[in-house]
Amino acid sequence: MYQSLYRKYRPKRFADVVGQDIVVRTLRNSIKNDKVSHAYMFVGPRGVGKTSIAKIFARAINCEKKDEGDVCGNCPSCNVSGEKECLDIIEIDAASNNGVDEIRELRDKVNLVPSELKYKIYIIDEVHMLTTGAFNALLKTLEEPPEYVTIILICSNEDNMLSTIKSRCTRIHFENLEISEVKGYIKQNYPEIEIDDSIINLSQGSIGKALKLNENKTLYENIENIL
Repeated sequence: MYQSLYRKYRPKRFADVVGQDIVVRTLRNSIKNDKVSHAYMFVGPRGVGKTSIAKIFARAINCEKKDEGDVCGNCPSCNVSGEKECLDIIEIDAASNNGVDEIRELRDKVNLVPSELKYKIYIIDEVHMLTTGAFNALLKTLEEPPEYVTIILICSNEDNMLSTIKSRCTRIHFENLEISEVKGYIKQNYPEIEIDDSIINLSQGSIGKALKLNENKTLYENIENIL
């Protein structure tokens, strides 16, 4: 499936990210200058690197060497944060965990000190899908988080976000990638996939969308061949 492939080839460092130069420069500078906010909202279309960059940012915040604000990849913290089940980098999919109980559980656990890293990072994907009650519970968490916690909200539909939530976050805007960037990234990281320029053009600058369109096209062609 395209999602598992997309995850398999996620960039591991800021230096590996395709496009989003302004975003990467902003986040690296915040780390270099020790000015990391307690809450961020990454806003932009799907498939342009929001979650991938959030993961890198979480690791870079905890990196002990901080290679110009990037992940060094070699220090003890990088070794821990690079593990699949790192206890201090918590990912929550709000599309399937959008109720008030899930966010209340997060609020209760926020006050627990990190177990392995210096900072505890929460990444809440598809945050715009939370219920009203969950938003209110999240708001209380954003008001006074512990100094060792950073919360990153991933949002592809800003219209659904409460203004009170947005006002408490540092907003980072993600743009669609250039068509050439999408094509180059797929060619480099997915050599086993044959993808037409027509699909790249339809992707509207989204790597995720290009891969999904190509998967659907391949599935349709396979069905046609069977019939």
